Amino acid sequence: MVHVLMREFTDSFKSVRSILIILFLTFIAYLSASFLEDNPGLLDAFMSAQEDGASIYTGAVSIIILILGFLFVFAISHDVINKEIETRTIRLLVNKIPRWQIVIGKALGILFFWMITILISYIILTMISGELYLAHYFKTILFLLYVISFVLFISSIIPKSKLTMFLGILLGISLPVLGLISVSSEKWYFLPFKYLLPYYYMEDESIKLLIPLIFSIIFLIISVVIMKRRDL
Repeated sequence: MVHVLMREFTDSFKSVRSILIILFLTFIAYLSASFLEDNPGLLDAFMSAQEDGASIYTGAVSIIILILGFLFVFAISHDVINKEIETRTIRLLVNKIPRWQIVIGKALGILFFWMITILISYIILTMISGELYLAHYFKTILFLLYVISFVLFISSIIPKSKLTMFLGILLGISLPVLGLISVSSEKWYFLPFKYLLPYYYMEDESIKLLIPLIFSIIFLIISVVIMKRRDL
């Protein structure tokens, strides 16, 4: 499993997209925080929605991930499982390690990549602003764990990588819109999105934060079951 984890981690960092995402995150977060500082009214509104001691710079990174996280993860990892099956490299892995270790190893490799990516952005912004708020980091990683598990689940049930690329763009745009709208909406048809997507649970630091973790575990378990039953 460690071999799968390390390969997935290094492959993610080798991608030009990963470097662009780090630069994009840091640049947009800095611009957003600078804009808020120049507009006291907006800054007060932003800080009133944050916990005491929160940083607008790290908060900006978290907001960007909440909005674009699905799109980012799909862009890099939409074919994390089905590409291995299409190219038949999965056969080399299943001869050495159990299938559940392949799924978990890939999930952890992608998660570690995002942990390092977000941490790099946080370090750069902390050096610029002198502010750090670790609660933002851990909530962002929890959100990304949900997204990674969901993307891996999609890549497990859909055999064609080109289809997951198209679906990834569609879901990467639509799910954040539906999730963010459902948080403040009382309409009955938004309720499934409110409770199945992680946005509602990110509002505070209560026990609700465990629910995205539970969903992540469920997605991974289903992915493992699919892999075990699939003829490779």
